Amino acid sequence: MTFSIGRLSVLLIALAVSACGEVELSCAPDGGVTPICGVQMPEDLAPMPDGGGILVAEYGDGGKLPGELKWLQPGAGGEFASLIDSGDITKGGGAQNWGEAGCPAPDSLSPHGIHLSQRGATLQLLVVNHSSREQVLFYEVQPSANSTAPPTLSWRGCVTFPEYAVLNDVAALPDGGFAVTHMYNRESEMLAQFKSMMGLNNGHVWRWSPGSAPRVMANTAAKMPNGIEVAPDGMSIWVNNYIEQELRQYDVASEQLLSTINVPNIDNSAWLGDGRLLLASHLSPLTMAPCFGLLQGSCGSPYELIAVNTATGETEVIFHADKGGPFGPATVAIEYQGKLYAGSFSGDRMAEITR
Repeated sequence: MTFSIGRLSVLLIALAVSACGEVELSCAPDGGVTPICGVQMPEDLAPMPDGGGILVAEYGDGGKLPGELKWLQPGAGGEFASLIDSGDITKGGGAQNWGEAGCPAPDSLSPHGIHLSQRGATLQLLVVNHSSREQVLFYEVQPSANSTAPPTLSWRGCVTFPEYAVLNDVAALPDGGFAVTHMYNRESEMLAQFKSMMGLNNGHVWRWSPGSAPRVMANTAAKMPNGIEVAPDGMSIWVNNYIEQELRQYDVASEQLLSTINVPNIDNSAWLGDGRLLLASHLSPLTMAPCFGLLQGSCGSPYELIAVNTATGETEVIFHADKGGPFGPATVAIEYQGKLYAGSFSGDRMAEITR
């Protein structure tokens, strides 16, 4: 099958126009969803340990806009506190460097995926950043003695990727390195996504270890890899391949594919307290065109939150949202103090979700 660029453009424009709908501006609760407004495109979330709040990555629409790293303690006034912005990216930097030697600090902050993990006796936050360079940033996180006050983030370096890379999500590995998804090669975003669907622009997973350069992880070629999570024991990673609608497990040591579980259109993932992996799934990707770059309100695209038993492959839809409503589509959902909180690549809100 062949496509001309002209026909492709007409097709994509038609899909975008047909998808357009009303933006929901209300922040009133509806159908088990309580919006928490006042934040820019909260694409990824990470819960702090011991009730220390939620870390929030404000998506910058792939580097087109600046974003911030923010913090929220639900129920404590519901206000977002700024932790890092483009004016203080390297604040708190010192002698410690957890990244590659000589890595230049980014010229702006435009976050995407984040990952919070234990690094020895300290907490480490990894941040995928889109600016003039594609990078993964390191921060040390110092929790506040008071759970109603935000933590302190201190710069600990970065790793730079090739100019053609388009990164998405990141997960820390036990050796002090990380694995990060590469969705597709850099070009026109709409064209790149279409080529990914047609199998013409595969992505993969990058792996970085201290003292070495980033390299492509073996056996990870896929169409638009999205979210990534590391197993609690650090022995394997789970990669969300959006177009192929597969959750894939890879052995960290051998980089061999261990298992595959079919889950539709999965974005980011996070572990639940019961040991299952919680995935955000988009029910109608071709109707999400109005969601991209939306700064106010919610586009209300339908989604599901799916819990996966990674040992058996059993899946359970624990929340379903039809089109419309005050929040959506979810890109991530986390469990925090017995409740679910979701973020989105679109709009000005995250949400508390009642199952």
